[in-house]
Amino acid sequence: MIIYNIIMVIVMILIPFIVGALLTEDAPICAYIDGQLILWALFQVIAVPAIQLRLSFNALFGIYVPCVAVCVILGLIKLSKSPKSDRPKLRSIIEHRQPIDMVMLLAVCLIAVQVGMYICGQHLDEDDARWMAEANDALSKGKMYLYNPATGDYIGTYRGEMVKDVYSPWAMYIAVISRVTMIRPVVMAHTIYAPVLLILSYMVYQRLSGQLFKGAIERHIFVLSVAVINLFFAGNPYTQSVFTLTRIWQGKAVVAAVIIPLIYSIYLAIENEDTTRNWIRLALCGCAACLFSGMGISIALIMIGVLGLYSVVRGRWRRIGYYAISIAPAIAYGLAYYVMKG
Repeated sequence: MIIYNIIMVIVMILIPFIVGALLTEDAPICAYIDGQLILWALFQVIAVPAIQLRLSFNALFGIYVPCVAVCVILGLIKLSKSPKSDRPKLRSIIEHRQPIDMVMLLAVCLIAVQVGMYICGQHLDEDDARWMAEANDALSKGKMYLYNPATGDYIGTYRGEMVKDVYSPWAMYIAVISRVTMIRPVVMAHTIYAPVLLILSYMVYQRLSGQLFKGAIERHIFVLSVAVINLFFAGNPYTQSVFTLTRIWQGKAVVAAVIIPLIYSIYLAIENEDTTRNWIRLALCGCAACLFSGMGISIALIMIGVLGLYSVVRGRWRRIGYYAISIAPAIAYGLAYYVMKG
């Protein structure tokens, strides 16, 4: 049991943090977010061609994991060479924290309740059944998207919803994490990875709050407001709040909870500091969004496309090339999907 816990801490916390050091020199929260972006975008770039070539899941695993290991090594090298003041240490959360106030404490308590909802409860629906079946088939049979997830029969080709999954292979990412941690996909997705994704979502909102507000109390109120809205203002079964708190392990829910606010946060960072690092973040986010679902491809296409058009209206022609690079994965995967679907 202790070995499993150590592996989960390494996979869920340390690896994204170390990989994120390749891109960021900011606070640990930023490093963790950037690390997840790099891991997701890297998997999307590797997995889609592997699936198209009908490689086995073992082959995909054997390609992706060493690539992640290289990123970890490079991240450790960068951390070891960077000045101590620039390292995104976890200790800085404690050393530079603002005084604890009731607003922040209440926000933390609400988020903890939401995390507990995932640990103690479980949501199931038809989409979830499909994705979990696809992940299980990849682990047990070694084939990706070649078995009917409803019946388990071998079909040897991509049909129906699986055509979309070929270009958004989120289930295969869950399967890779499951193999590394030696935990079944359904347990990984529902009980372990879901709280991680939820906390990641609030990390994005915390980062966004620092871009929107200067004062600490205003930032805390913003995060608290998001937690309250998620918990009490669901509205109907298809809102962002419901997706966030009931099935965040599903691809479209990750788009709603993480990708949408993150794209906006990156845009604000670009407006505040037009640096290569921020443009790389946007490009990674545009590629990572395609991993989760067809909605992720559409959202990346719409949001980044609108931001690019807004730059044209404001006469910022130099940025068009950067936006074009960031939106290119969504265009490519979207067109490929429609061509394959016929």
